[in-house]
Amino acid sequence: MDNKLKILIAFPFIIVIILFITAGYIPFKTGLTESEDRILTFTPSIPALKERQEISASSEIKIPFHFSSAAREEIQAKDVSIVTDTDYNDGMLSLIVVSGKRKMAIIRGVLVREGDIIGGMVISKIEPERVLLKNKTERWLYLEKAK
Repeated sequence: MDNKLKILIAFPFIIVIILFITAGYIPFKTGLTESEDRILTFTPSIPALKERQEISASSEIKIPFHFSSAAREEIQAKDVSIVTDTDYNDGMLSLIVVSGKRKMAIIRGVLVREGDIIGGMVISKIEPERVLLKNKTERWLYLEKAK
């Protein structure tokens, strides 16, 4: 093979190698602004989740809302059951809300749902007028009727 032909074949490869070497030394700017560059390099941090903690409320605190007869009729028409306890059942059970599949109660000033744990006992079942607590034994908490 002739030397000129060898040079013609090797020349494109040599040019590409030289371009790669020199491209590393040339600072290229992107068409992005500084804020767009920050967005591209953004990596979100993982938030620290706190565990649910039991809160306590004074037994002297009364429920701040009372339902008028018109409000009770409107609530019953919407298939929502709200029962309040004026005597507080020894400070344990103060409110039950049952709305469709959502069931909540306030026990010892803490909002609980079925499956939650309060005072070492599992909230097993919430009904419109009572709540079942279980651990090794079962205990029903009842709302007393308003007098």
